[in-house]
Amino acid sequence: MMMNEGAPGKIYDQKLFNRDVRRDVRNCALFLLFFYAVNFTAAGIIQSVIMFTNPEVVSSMMNSIMDDPLDSFGATMTAAMNVLDGDALGLMSIVGMVAGGCVFLIPRKSRFFTDVAQPAAEPLTAKIFILLVVISQGFQGVYSVIITLVDNLLPEKMSILESYSAVIQNLFSPIGFLYIIVIGPIFEELIFRGAVQGTLRRFGENFAILFSSLFFGFYHMLIMQIPFGFVLGLLLGYVASRWSLRAAIALHIVINGMSVLLSFVEQESTANGIMVIMLACAVAVVIMGIFWRKELKVRVQGGAAYYENTYKYGFSSIMFWVFAVVLTSVGLLQMAGFSMM
Repeated sequence: MMMNEGAPGKIYDQKLFNRDVRRDVRNCALFLLFFYAVNFTAAGIIQSVIMFTNPEVVSSMMNSIMDDPLDSFGATMTAAMNVLDGDALGLMSIVGMVAGGCVFLIPRKSRFFTDVAQPAAEPLTAKIFILLVVISQGFQGVYSVIITLVDNLLPEKMSILESYSAVIQNLFSPIGFLYIIVIGPIFEELIFRGAVQGTLRRFGENFAILFSSLFFGFYHMLIMQIPFGFVLGLLLGYVASRWSLRAAIALHIVINGMSVLLSFVEQESTANGIMVIMLACAVAVVIMGIFWRKELKVRVQGGAAYYENTYKYGFSSIMFWVFAVVLTSVGLLQMAGFSMM
């Protein structure tokens, strides 16, 4: 038998424990892959309707078939991308997210929204919320510096920042902003901090936050977003655990909203000023970490895994690594496609 002090009432033997950890991590990976399949299918249906009800695309397709059947697919796709503006891409993203999210969350039935409706574990004051925003912007500032340094070391044709900007700017529209600021954060929190973190919580709060954050990082697919998504996931997971899922949703909405606002900054002097503010936030995060280190240590210890080797068996789940490889590969292909446009 193996059970640490403070573990829940159930006592595991070694084999049952190994099985349960691997199974729950595997199930989360499978459900998330299924979510992506439904998401992409729903978005693809909307894309097909938009493309093939557009006379320009249909005409291009017919002409290319007549002129050069072998090149018809490429010509059709080029014409199709020209008519997929920000609103169309935003609509595709919203439909895909809602369809995939509902399929993922509906089996939870009564828990679909009850996690959001649950009262806060601790009161979240305006002061604490502002501090959380400062922390998120500190992470953003440090990561922006790191990714810029890495990007400068790469050949021009392999620019991570340019490929990322091409992907994001294609969503710049009212409907695209609705997806980025509202729909995306709500469903992402319901799925990752609600369903995934909630499923893994019985193995320890830290374990649940770590794996939900890893899933969240790989979920973003794009190379430059995966590490930041992971760090942001840790923060949002902590917020959901200490305060509530509603608090995590609110913070996520604010973070994405600020990112959208900052994306409109064109003047170099203003952009540099914002970067200085973000780095100042990073310094503030370090100071807060030093000031509250004892409290943080107590909370980390309180969320420790209930059983020995929990992390070992979690990382031994093959489906976790399948999820990571598949999503990263799709992200690389997506960035390569946009960089060639």
